[in-house]
Amino acid sequence: MVSKAAAAAGKRSSSKMAKTGDVIPLTAPAKVKKGSKRDELPRVIYVGHVPHGFYEEQMREYFGQFGEVTRVKVSRNKKTGKSKHYAFVEFKHPEVAEIVAESMNNYLLANQVLKITLLDPAKVHPKTFEGTGTKFKVVPWQRRAAEKHNRERSDAEIAKRNKILVKAEDKRRAAIAAAGIDYEFPGYKAILKTDKAAKSSVKKSATKTPAKKSATKEPKKSTSEKKPKEPTPVARKTRGALKRANETPAKPAKKSKK
Repeated sequence: MVSKAAAAAGKRSSSKMAKTGDVIPLTAPAKVKKGSKRDELPRVIYVGHVPHGFYEEQMREYFGQFGEVTRVKVSRNKKTGKSKHYAFVEFKHPEVAEIVAESMNNYLLANQVLKITLLDPAKVHPKTFEGTGTKFKVVPWQRRAAEKHNRERSDAEIAKRNKILVKAEDKRRAAIAAAGIDYEFPGYKAILKTDKAAKSSVKKSATKTPAKKSATKEPKKSTSEKKPKEPTPVARKTRGALKRANETPAKPAKKSKK
């Protein structure tokens, strides 16, 4: 038989374990019931290890087989416009998002294993789908940088650039000398000296007096054509005689009579 002391101790323990209402239970919280407002909200999945060529249009078409896709956002580089190989897909119905996360996780697609996880609505950033639907314009940064580097510079800009190059070269020479190496190289100073000498010679040749023109000058062309001079009376006679001589054949010489 149970003693009276043991019975009294059991009554005390039962009174201590009784629910008081201010004790936090250690069990997991109950799941949200279907049909509630939170359960009806769209759900977002994270898609990692996205292969090349699997972008917004392809994702919308592929995941649309499971259910209605509301938004798709492929994370891209702001400078190059290339994919960062991860994306976010929003489904209208939360149960569809759960099915996709369960069935498509670790799925092999184009030699890439997709990593898909269902995100908690509270952890989805409000700017996650910012700019969705806008076409990304690729900016030719390399061409712009080449044009900027190869543009024509003013004399002041060239002088400033040469000063910076010479200063950096002097530091390099000092570092070589400090290392105990006896080495000489022409560098930018020699190039600038030759350029200055060439420019000065060109200036001197330009300031010299121009060569004298030859005495024989080309006759100036008259704007109005001059009338031909009328021939003198003697010239008329000679011209007429020459004309007649050319037109009338010469008479044969008479034979002498014996």
